[in-house]
Amino acid sequence: MKKAIFYTYSGEYEWLVAVSIQSIIDHYTSEETIDILVFTDKTFETQQATIKKLPCLSGKPQIKISFWRFPNWINRITNNVSERFPAVTFLRLGIPIEFQEFDKMLYLDADTLIYTDIHHVFNQLKTETIAGVLDIFHYLNTADDQILKQYNDTYNIVDSSKYINSGVLLYNNKQYAQHWTIDELVNNINDGQFSHFPDQELINQKFNPNILILPHEYNYQENISFLDHWQVPEKYKESLKLSEKNVRIKHFLPLPKPSSPLIGYRDQFDIDWWQMAMHLKEILS
Repeated sequence: MKKAIFYTYSGEYEWLVAVSIQSIIDHYTSEETIDILVFTDKTFETQQATIKKLPCLSGKPQIKISFWRFPNWINRITNNVSERFPAVTFLRLGIPIEFQEFDKMLYLDADTLIYTDIHHVFNQLKTETIAGVLDIFHYLNTADDQILKQYNDTYNIVDSSKYINSGVLLYNNKQYAQHWTIDELVNNINDGQFSHFPDQELINQKFNPNILILPHEYNYQENISFLDHWQVPEKYKESLKLSEKNVRIKHFLPLPKPSSPLIGYRDQFDIDWWQMAMHLKEILS
C-alpha cells in the first residue's frame, strides 16, 4: 500500500514546513518507503534542495521528499478566496483526487509537530473515505444543544458535533475520488456559500456525518489552560486532558505561531517546537 504525506503553502512558511517534516523523519521507524509531497508557489530552490536532503542527513533514505508547483486548476477558483484564505487553501481537498498512485494520503498544515511514527496515523483509516479530528471550537460549543442546531443551519451540515478541523486530513484516495472530480470541486468552491472557513466548511458539507472522527491527539489544537475560558461539561474537558497526555500531532492553531522569536514559551509544545528547530539546525550545520 502506497502512502504519502503532503503540505501546501505559500508565503513565509518554509521554516514551519521544514520543522514539521523533520519531526516526521525523527519518529519514522519503518523501512517502508513513504513520500512527502510539498506544493508551493515559492521558488527558493536552495531552501527546497536543503529540505529534500533532510531524510538522508538523518539516516532515513526511505523517506522521499519532492516539491511540486500548484496545479493549473487552482487558477480557476474565482470565489471564496481572500488574503486570509487564498486559493492554495483548497489544494488540500483536490490533491488526493489527482494523485491516485497513492492509496492513502495525509494532509498536514505547516504549523504541525509530529510526536509519533506516522504509520500510527495512517493505520487509523480502514475502509472509510476520510478521517479528521473535531474542530476544537465546534467541539466545545456544541455541548449546548441550541448552538449545535444553530451550527447545523449556519454551516449547512447534518451534524455539527462531527465537524472536523481541516489542518489534519486523512484520505482513502480511490474512494475519495469517487465522490468528487476536480471540476466538481472547483464548481463547489466557486458556487459555495461559506461563513468563516471555506475549505473546512466545504469538506464538512460534502462528507458530514460520514467522516471517521479521530481522537483529539491526532490534531491537538489547544492547550489545557485554554479550557479555563469555556463553560462546558466536564466530560468535554476530560477528553481533551486525556489527549494531551498522548499527543501524536500538535497543531499550533492560534496566532502567533511558535516560530515567532518575539513571543515567549507559552507551553511545553512551544518548547518542543524550538527544540526540534534547533535539532534541525544542528543537522544542517
